[in-house]
Amino acid sequence: MILILSGTVSLILFGGTNLISGTIAYATSTNASASIPSADVVHSSESMKVHPSVGTFVILIANEAHENWSDEKHKLITDKNSYYVPTNLIVPNGTALVFLHADAPWDTPNPHTIEIQDSTGNAVYSTGQLDYTLSSEPIVLPSPGTYNIVDKSYDTKEAKITVLDNETSNGNGIIGGFYTPTNQVENPEDNDGGSHPGSLRYYKEAFNNEGFDILSEYNFTYATCDYCPGEYWPDNKSGEHTLFIYSTQQSISDALVKLGKLVKDNVYV
Repeated sequence: MILILSGTVSLILFGGTNLISGTIAYATSTNASASIPSADVVHSSESMKVHPSVGTFVILIANEAHENWSDEKHKLITDKNSYYVPTNLIVPNGTALVFLHADAPWDTPNPHTIEIQDSTGNAVYSTGQLDYTLSSEPIVLPSPGTYNIVDKSYDTKEAKITVLDNETSNGNGIIGGFYTPTNQVENPEDNDGGSHPGSLRYYKEAFNNEGFDILSEYNFTYATCDYCPGEYWPDNKSGEHTLFIYSTQQSISDALVKLGKLVKDNVYV
């Protein structure tokens, strides 16, 4: 897999009523011919614009996505793309969307029911109850416009999907984002005694073995808990994390089965 820097792409960030525009460097995958924003740009902007060669985008429901945004921010992995990766998704018309549940349930189950609502508040799609490691059925939104992502189970930060009217999906590539501890943590066991090998080094090999390419990665630290040991909320194991962007050309059914196993390998408990 070779990534070649090859230009810039316009980016629009949707934050409340404000519009912020800018440009970002992009990378071209030689086997997918897709322009994909890098992980550091996705992290800092909380936005991602998808190239028309992408057929399906997998939206990650991040771990700790059941924690309240206003009261429990310190329990999240990050304050950037803390509930979904990304918080603001921009896709060509015809792009299929899937939600991947990665909110670990080791203390109690954390099922999520996600609705996609149009600009009038009408639900155009619901995942139904979605349990840990499972994915929703792929959905293509009915028309261009801006849609809201609403978690019917928990109080989360606002998230949006924008479907463009001047671009159409014409490929079958799959793109998504994933969180992992940057380094192997001291205690990889969950509350039931099961061991989870997930770390950046592990996932680089595991994703490759399962037919995925890691296109870019971004390491960051999020520490806002002033009463937690080492400043980090214990359930996150460590405050050092990595966001990476992956791609694959395999079928969506095969990819989602493999992603479910990779989610369960993660060490967040």
